[in-house]
Amino acid sequence: MIRLSDRAHGKEVDPSEPFVIENRFEHLEVLPTTNVPTQISFPPLTINAPPKTDLWRKPPHIDVDNIPTIFLPKSIDLNKFRSANVTVSGEWNTLYDQGGLVLYIFGEGLKKWVKTGIEFVFGKPFVGTVATARASDWSLVPLSESAGGKVTVHVERETKDDERLESLWVYVIGENGETLGVREVTWVFGPDVIDCDNPTSEERTMLVGVYGARPTVPEGEGRENEELVVKLDGFKVALFDD
Repeated sequence: MIRLSDRAHGKEVDPSEPFVIENRFEHLEVLPTTNVPTQISFPPLTINAPPKTDLWRKPPHIDVDNIPTIFLPKSIDLNKFRSANVTVSGEWNTLYDQGGLVLYIFGEGLKKWVKTGIEFVFGKPFVGTVATARASDWSLVPLSESAGGKVTVHVERETKDDERLESLWVYVIGENGETLGVREVTWVFGPDVIDCDNPTSEERTMLVGVYGARPTVPEGEGRENEELVVKLDGFKVALFDD
């Protein structure tokens, strides 16, 4: 079992003002390429997310990353990542309540990331996915009422005939075990999307984890500090074995 590192970081944010979140990944180490299991499983996890925690980039003024997260203890070589999945549930009741998988990509001059799981909008939980390079984009997939605000999400690098392609696919595993593709993020394993004509030679790595977030302060007397409790079961990470 690889030891987990629990990194929680909180900061008051005024979205009307430009700001830069401090780099909490400044001293990342990379897992060695030898003696690392290709299948990594974790026990049930719980994350408590206080209000005003979010992971979102909307130029020109918003670049927020203060979510409570539980990561593998070190980043991995980007080319070794194969897949990850988790089952996420919680008492979703406040706008933008969320939790699930999060992948950070480093080494191209700009921190990029993909998150996917549950997000509470329009009065009910959806499967929400956000992919972020220069800016965040966001997609929603309806979740059946019978799911009870619970879903299993799976992300996997696209392959063809044993060749590793550039896309990351996001899947939802239904209550009957059916796997449904809901999002393709085409740039995750490809060249630098910031400057494709002059890609960086810097080593690229990925940090894999699970998270919870409560961007909005809950309404109601005495709820201003109420935390969202996110339950994460069956968190697994798979790496290529070369």
